[in-house]
Amino acid sequence: MTTTPLASDSPPTTTLGRPFVWLWHACAGSNLADGIYQVALPVTAVHLGGGAGGVALVAAMSRAPWLLFALFSGLLVDRYDERRLMRIVNSGRVVVLGTTALLLALGRADIAVLAVAAFLLGIGETVFDTAFHTTTPGLVAPNQLERANSRLQAAEITTNQMAGPPVGGMLLGLSAGLAFGATALLYLATVLALLALPASGGTSPAGGPDHPGGAGRTGVLADIRTGLAFLFGNRTLLVYALGVGALNLAWAAVYAALPVLALPPGPLGLSSASYGSLLMVAGVSGLVVSLLSAPAISRLGARLCMALGLAGMAAGFLLPGVRPTVAVLGVGLGCTGLLILINVVTVSYRQRTVPQHLLGRVTSAYRLIAFGCLPVGSALAGVVGSHFGPRPVLVLAGCVVCAVAVPMTVYTRPAAGDAAPRTS
Repeated sequence: MTTTPLASDSPPTTTLGRPFVWLWHACAGSNLADGIYQVALPVTAVHLGGGAGGVALVAAMSRAPWLLFALFSGLLVDRYDERRLMRIVNSGRVVVLGTTALLLALGRADIAVLAVAAFLLGIGETVFDTAFHTTTPGLVAPNQLERANSRLQAAEITTNQMAGPPVGGMLLGLSAGLAFGATALLYLATVLALLALPASGGTSPAGGPDHPGGAGRTGVLADIRTGLAFLFGNRTLLVYALGVGALNLAWAAVYAALPVLALPPGPLGLSSASYGSLLMVAGVSGLVVSLLSAPAISRLGARLCMALGLAGMAAGFLLPGVRPTVAVLGVGLGCTGLLILINVVTVSYRQRTVPQHLLGRVTSAYRLIAFGCLPVGSALAGVVGSHFGPRPVLVLAGCVVCAVAVPMTVYTRPAAGDAAPRTS
């Protein structure tokens, strides 16, 4: 067993390097494609006459793989070269989206076709996202993880949340088939960017000589249990996983309640266009925070930045819940952009702490907890909102953030990069 030095023991590195630039391009392209098809799927379901039931079916099929396939995707990432897996997955996305576009153009698509496409794309998302988060530590120095993750967060927000939905809406206005076809071309472009990445130096097929202790020496279930055991055995990681799950629950609840609060006959009475523009405040705020997060963590420390991120989320939910005006809602949405600090701290800690041969399984188990809480939050908003209205949903979500703020802050190490040694 060998011990990898802490980030503070590593020689200072000031550049992220050309391989990371190609990974950044793949991140931006994939997230732009994600933002387009995540708008195209429900809108196309409505146009095909699916109604509320059809839209719900497509949405459920797109999220179901995170519950059904997440742990197995982590095992795949640990057994095989994660960069090759990303190329295979995005090639598969090209085929699925291209086929869907063709069926739509021929008038042969229906809700069942969209549901199958959503499920296959969801499986691809579990594998790609897990592989993506395990690739970064192999491309940049440990002392550059915060900087790299902040750049990736900026790319994700810009493309997925800010550019993807309006581009998707514009393409859908021309043709649903065009929207799906353009998304397929974007994924094809990311495959070309991923081809520029060097082969993984630390990952080989199961049990290979350069993959000491990696997945594949035992059965599938035993390998998955190894990843779960590491997650549950590292108290900070477990607190982060449960905390992020609670934050996602609160986030999903708020975004299910906001339309009821903001749109007629809700108290704010905004038009759809005004509501959409207001939501952009969160995206712009998140982009600014992502660009500043690495220097902020370096100067203020990870613990203080974690506290700031949690305070921003709590204020962002509580303020419009207590005083629902357009101005207060805008301020609240701006405050939620501070959640990027939470993302950068938690992701960087996980990448720095988990041994490389376990990173895929631990990441997938972590994200299973985090993403599995999203539908719970939406359901909670439906129950509370139907009985008491949207404002109590926002207040309850803010209280959830306050409840997890204490353990998440306490278990965050004061200095960025001050993580436990990685063993392999």
